[in-house]
Order: sequence, then structure tokens, then C-alpha cells
Amino acid sequence: MNRVVGQLHRCLIGNAGCSRSPARPSHTTRYMSAVNYVRAPEIVMGCVAYCPEITGIWDGMKSYFQSAGLNFDYVLYSSYEAQNDALINGRIDIAWNGPLAHVRLEKLTKQKSIPLGMRDVDRNFQSIIVGRSDRGVNALKDLSGKTIATGSFDSPQAYILPLLHLKEKGVPINTLSVLRFDRDIGKHGDTALGEIDAIEAVQSGKADAALVSNMMWMRAISAGDVNPEEHKLTVLPEAPPPFDHCQFDCLPSLAAAKRDAFTKALFAMDWANEEHRRVMQMEGLRNKWEGPREPGYDAMRRALADEPATPYPAPLHTPSSHPFKALVLG
Repeated sequence: MNRVVGQLHRCLIGNAGCSRSPARPSHTTRYMSAVNYVRAPEIVMGCVAYCPEITGIWDGMKSYFQSAGLNFDYVLYSSYEAQNDALINGRIDIAWNGPLAHVRLEKLTKQKSIPLGMRDVDRNFQSIIVGRSDRGVNALKDLSGKTIATGSFDSPQAYILPLLHLKEKGVPINTLSVLRFDRDIGKHGDTALGEIDAIEAVQSGKADAALVSNMMWMRAISAGDVNPEEHKLTVLPEAPPPFDHCQFDCLPSLAAAKRDAFTKALFAMDWANEEHRRVMQMEGLRNKWEGPREPGYDAMRRALADEPATPYPAPLHTPSSHPFKALVLG
């Protein structure tokens, strides 16, 4: 796969700002920066710096919140683990969490964390399993004894949830040879670099199948990085169930008035408003912010059932400790 084209895929779940230059500041942004001075923020949100353009996205959101009367600021973290640690220890008020971090926060707080909302694109996110039909991989039952390429060990969509699905569907995990591409650990697969490598592995024949998100698969096809017909690649039936991706999280210690002010401003963003839409597009929304919901994280809860509740957990599997026939790091 062309690595230059691959860099255009660095954002995974709809964060369109990572595949284009940040939007030119709007009139509202210029106006707000001209008349305001720096004050102690009322609400501080944490987000993970998964790509260089992240500051453009959240500067836009900051300007919007300020225009809505909320003195808001954000802090960037290099990992979701550090972000949740900051939330628990009171250094931030709200965390913009992915599904793995969301469920881990639940465990760390004994189910006391509070979800606040998500993007429309975060609902019903889909992982897929791509197989090589020329090697007899056309269904889940054909995976026994095969080599499977995956994303990083902390990727919900390219490792954790697809493997849980295989196990729950009766695929003999102990017969699999796993070729895992650990990339940008701590960002929980948001950069998708591990998925790009997994797609390359199955296309080149290093693997018989790959666990990836449907979004990255379709982007690779659209960019011409993958030719399914030439390489006999097919999406297997019985795909993993859809799940929910990112969610804003806070703790009960955040004053209800601040929590309500944040969600009121968030859900007041209107796609029909050109300035609002510009910022929403940067953050990858299709149309609107959605309210919180929890059933979309049930599979992740099952996957983490035996994981200790600690801010910095060890990898689920290592080359010396795993349930597979073999685990090789790519």
C-alpha cells in the first residue's frame, strides 16, 4: 500500500480534520479571539493527540463553546491511559474517550462515571474480517489454523472486539497464528496505522485474513490501495456486531451546572448554521451530536471482564503470554 496515501488515513472514526488542513478561522473565531482575554476556564476537557491537526479541531470547538457563553479549554494527552488518569485525579473535567477508555473508566470508577454524548458517526461502528478466498478463507469456520493480521493490541476495532467475536462464534483461537501490528500504542487504534499494515499483510499474502474496520477497508479500496478482485480478498459473512465508538465522559464530582452547560452547548450545535457546520465537519460529524447510550459498549465490557481495574493496564496478550498458536509482532 502506498504509504503516502496511507497517511491520509491517519484518522479513523470520522475525525476528518486529520485528513485535511485545518479550516481557515471563521468570522466567529476571529471575533472571539479579538474581544476575549485569557481567563481561568470553567471546564477543561482532555483529548488524545492522535494526529497533528487535532489542535485545529479543538480550537474550533473551543471558539464555539466560548461563543455559546461557556469558558472552555482543552488539554492534549499522548494516551487514553494518561487522559483517564488525569480525569480521575481532577486535572480535567471531561474526557473525550474511545470505547476502550470509556469502559476502563467505568471499571476504575466502579460504574460511577457519567457519559455525556457522542457524534452520530460513533454509533454502530463496524469491524470486518477480510479473508483470502484463494487460501480457502470464505467464512469464519475457515479461519482455523490460519494466520490473521491485526491492528494494535489496544485497538477496539482491529483487535479486541473482532477477536472476542471469533471466540464467541466458536473459532478455535488456539489454532490461530496472529500477526499483530502494534502502532501508536496508547491511542487505541485512532491513527489506524496498524490497520493499514494489516491490510497490506493480507494483500501481500503474509496473512490469510485481517481484522480491520469497515471504514478503513472502504477507504483503502477508494484510494486504490487495495484491489480485492486481483488479490482474492473478500469480506467474510458473520461480521462482528456493530459497537459504539467515542463518548464524552465525566465524573459525579463535576458540578451538575457545569455538566448541563457543556451538554446544552454541545447539543445546540446546528448543522444548518454554516459556522457550526464548519467545526462539526472538522470533528467528523455527519449531521449532529447524539445523546449518550451504553448498550453499544457491551461487547467491550465482556472483552475486559477479567482485566484488572488499573489506570495503566498491561497488554491483553504478549508474545510470551497469549491464547493463540503463535503471536508475532509485525
